[in-house]
Amino acid sequence: MPCEELSFGDFGELLQAKVGGRRELLSATLGLTDRCNLRCVHCFVHEPDRDREIKDRELTTAQWMDILDQLAEMGCLSLLITGGEPLLRDDFVEIYTHAKRRGFLITLFTNGTLLTQELVELLASWYPRAIEVTLYGLTRETYGAVTGNPAAFERCMKGVEMLVEAGLPLRLKAMAMRPTVVEIPAMYEYAAGLGVPFRHDGMVWQPFFDKDVRELRLSPEEIVDLDRLQPIAESEFLRVYERHNRIVASKSEEDRRRLYQCGGGHQSGYVDPYGVLGLCQMVGSGVYDLTRGNLRAGWEAVGEFRATTLAPRDSVCQTCPLAGLCAPCPARAQMEHRDPMAVVEVACQVAHLRAERLGLNVGS
Repeated sequence: MPCEELSFGDFGELLQAKVGGRRELLSATLGLTDRCNLRCVHCFVHEPDRDREIKDRELTTAQWMDILDQLAEMGCLSLLITGGEPLLRDDFVEIYTHAKRRGFLITLFTNGTLLTQELVELLASWYPRAIEVTLYGLTRETYGAVTGNPAAFERCMKGVEMLVEAGLPLRLKAMAMRPTVVEIPAMYEYAAGLGVPFRHDGMVWQPFFDKDVRELRLSPEEIVDLDRLQPIAESEFLRVYERHNRIVASKSEEDRRRLYQCGGGHQSGYVDPYGVLGLCQMVGSGVYDLTRGNLRAGWEAVGEFRATTLAPRDSVCQTCPLAGLCAPCPARAQMEHRDPMAVVEVACQVAHLRAERLGLNVGS
């Protein structure tokens, strides 16, 4: 009898149902470096790639391997390896192959510009769950306007070509913003021609530093209009909306008051390049320094932080019927308004427009 095939998303939902809402570290994001060889206008993780001081502060190969061992011992199943640009690490191959030997399902985020034939062959030998490459433009001019490095466009395209030829599980994605929006439809066509999935994200978030990037952001109407490019967008939005409502209905009043309602710190965690464990990459600061302790103690500290960080009883976002479309995020609110409990207006407006398009009767 053939085995039933499940998507990774369906597998994740079944796994979460099996653990019954318990705090279990099922997945982790590893930010191997904050350094990047590109300077994208919207990005909040792009320290100079040749910055020796930052490089010297990063965890060593041995420290990353020890963290991987501890993650495996705690039953963690999947990893997202990201940066900055993770391929800038001289020891990327050692870290990646050690993670594969420990049995992790791995997703790799990369800009694709540093891929070589040798590295692609290694990835094909140690097969990842997915490799996601971001397109910052489909022309040299747009790519250069976003990244500050037009010469990197050809390297990105070559990297994509090598991944496709090797049969690796490639996904392409892009930020839909002022410099790129006119090329987003062509990106969908490009990806379809390669036979690989593509998605775009229309939400440009304000970085932690002082530079204001909100002028790059599309209007809420433009963001929602781009949903038409994704054939499954409506069904996916409805699925997430309904799943969110089911989860909220199953929670106690005390649980509903917790500021962080996502999986961060509950079934997932983030380790930054310097060994600090936190809820996720978007939260500006972590909770526990793993270089001074161990992962199990760190996971308990993260749980305590999450459990004791409560929203006000009159929080608009905590009780909003559109939360399943908006996914209120304290980290995004902190980035946007320097206040984790603030309403993020653009996300709110997009959620209302999507609800209207989907015909959801959720009141005002």
